[in-house]
Amino acid sequence: MHKILVVDDDKITHAFIKRSLIAEYDLISTYNGDQALEELAHSLPEIILLDVEMPGLNGYEVCERIKSNPDIADVPVIFLSARGELRDRMLGFEAGADDYIVKPFQPEDLKAKINVLIQYRLRHKEIAKQVDEARKTAFIAISSTSDLGQAINFIEKSHTVSNFDQLVGAFFCVTQSMDLTCTVMIKTPGGNFFYSSTHNSVSPIESELVEKLSIEKRFFDFGCRTQINYPNIALLIKNMPLDDMERYGRIKDFFPAMLSTADIKISQLCSQCAVRSQLDQTQQAFERITVLLDEIKMALQSNQKQGIKVMRSMLIDLDNQLPRMGLEEDQEQYILDRVDKAIEDAHAAISSSEQINSSFRTVLENLKELLSKQQQLQAMFLAAEIDAGKDDDEGYEMDVELF
Repeated sequence: MHKILVVDDDKITHAFIKRSLIAEYDLISTYNGDQALEELAHSLPEIILLDVEMPGLNGYEVCERIKSNPDIADVPVIFLSARGELRDRMLGFEAGADDYIVKPFQPEDLKAKINVLIQYRLRHKEIAKQVDEARKTAFIAISSTSDLGQAINFIEKSHTVSNFDQLVGAFFCVTQSMDLTCTVMIKTPGGNFFYSSTHNSVSPIESELVEKLSIEKRFFDFGCRTQINYPNIALLIKNMPLDDMERYGRIKDFFPAMLSTADIKISQLCSQCAVRSQLDQTQQAFERITVLLDEIKMALQSNQKQGIKVMRSMLIDLDNQLPRMGLEEDQEQYILDRVDKAIEDAHAAISSSEQINSSFRTVLENLKELLSKQQQLQAMFLAAEIDAGKDDDEGYEMDVELF
């Protein structure tokens, strides 16, 4: 049954109202304003029937106090008064009353007004509930759209980063805006790298845990923590909202798109690092080969000069020693002919070594040209990375605003 609070100093009025309403309503009787306010402190009726003229606080004062209390302000008030002038009704309206009935009145008229206000209050509660649900739905939609905007910003930003620190920094800008505390592990061929959104170092037990969980299924939940795993990156969220399952689900739906983008970017960065390393190694190999060929060329030139010097010295010695050897003329002639032949062969060998030197020079020139092109390629590669990441000094800015 609906509960009605009756406030009137006249016992006859109480008896009349009781006879009229007791069969359909639960009645609470008070006889002045102070009693009514005391009753309202611990009991909440659905309708208040309030006399205007009472000792102590009059009905207008009681109504004003009721409407100023947010806990009971929505309880409808019907004034009961022997005065029905326009001014009296205006005073009741200004005090916050919902209806006004002039004594004496018929039971049917009172019941009709009570039923109207009860239905009005029920509709008001239903509308308030719908408004609250609509507000929650709108908040969820706005939050989801805001999250989507941040995800779009991160995906766009990921195309311009040139290292892991910049990528994780952009990622943590999103998690911090969502009040999430996270740890990120990036997996590379050279080892795993750990980052904390609180800028603290990751403890050994936490890093070990993240590593072991990274080989588990895509989502791994334990307590208020959730880890999301991809081939090149793992995200551990350490303060999932267990008291808000709707937001909990949105978070788990939100991050895979970002992590998938980050996973691809990490693979690209690892490939770029491998190419850069290969370029460095190739350049070093070219430089070593160039130095080695220069050394070989210098050694050949030195050997050629030394051979010519030795043969000339031998020829001079023969010219000086042959007359003293007591050889026959034909023997001397034979030796000189053999020496002449050896000198001619040596000259031929020297001429051939000149061709070798020419070949070495050609090889060196080709290597120098290749080295120059390799250096240009490396410079272009590094310049592209610098251009792609030059905006990172200004920090990560959310430039997509959907609301």
